[in-house]
Amino acid sequence: MRNAVFVCLLVGLSFAGCRGCEPAPAASGGDKSTSLPPPAAAASAAKKLGVLIGSVRLAPGQSLPAYPPEAMERKVLTHIERGTFPTVCSPPKQTDRVPVRMTPDGKLIGVMVTASDFSKNPERAPEVHEVTIKDCRLTPRFVVGMKGDTLRVRNEVNFPFMPALGATSLIETLMPTQTDDIPLDKQGVSALLCGFTAPCGRTDVVVMLHPLYAVTDEQGNFKIEGFPADETVHVNAWHPLFDAQEQSVRVESGEQKTLDFVIGPLAGAPAAQGTANGPVTPTATTPTPATTPAPAK
Repeated sequence: MRNAVFVCLLVGLSFAGCRGCEPAPAASGGDKSTSLPPPAAAASAAKKLGVLIGSVRLAPGQSLPAYPPEAMERKVLTHIERGTFPTVCSPPKQTDRVPVRMTPDGKLIGVMVTASDFSKNPERAPEVHEVTIKDCRLTPRFVVGMKGDTLRVRNEVNFPFMPALGATSLIETLMPTQTDDIPLDKQGVSALLCGFTAPCGRTDVVVMLHPLYAVTDEQGNFKIEGFPADETVHVNAWHPLFDAQEQSVRVESGEQKTLDFVIGPLAGAPAAQGTANGPVTPTATTPTPATTPAPAK
């Protein structure tokens, strides 16, 4: 329930991001005295933006959460469930159900950090986000894009899969080496899953209405460029299996500011268990990051 509430908040704030945004009025054709040439205009705009960097850590004493087995496969028909895992791939592992990984120093890999409640919505050209089926597993396991982007799914396994995003009645077979482009035309959170022929793991897909977001990298760090400057902005760290943490920050024009987060698993989420390949839970106390300074006023 708490996660559902936060998703609703994301729809109202983080997905849209901008507060009270309206289309800018068209410039008058007869008055060019205040217009800047394109290079000068771009330089002026850059000075009014900043950069936000930071990391996301697992709360001390907590374990990484996992999806239950039934959340890892699309149920196509009521009498067909848990498709046979292809023999061309390595056997299923407990870690397949653990979407967020952790670095040795306790930082989390694959968590979304997104801004909200800012005054002007940035623009960017549509992008293509690639997801690949390798070893019968979707990778990456978490994708964040903007409405108007494209999700490109490619099958690199010598086996036919049937991937689909969210609730849809159209499920097509993706043969080996084939790709399928899925338009991200609706904001929200959906799961990319396979079913009927065989499971292929899970990729959670978040569609935003603005580009002010990042996903923590292999070092557990994030970077949001073009961050709104000279105003107080809300920033959330979130993943479907984690409780959200929100902070407020003010970045000055041309400044690079650091903002660190500590998050814990969602209440009721199953804890990941150890496997033959080694434990997937923390083996030592997660270090507590330095206190983030209060936003400048």
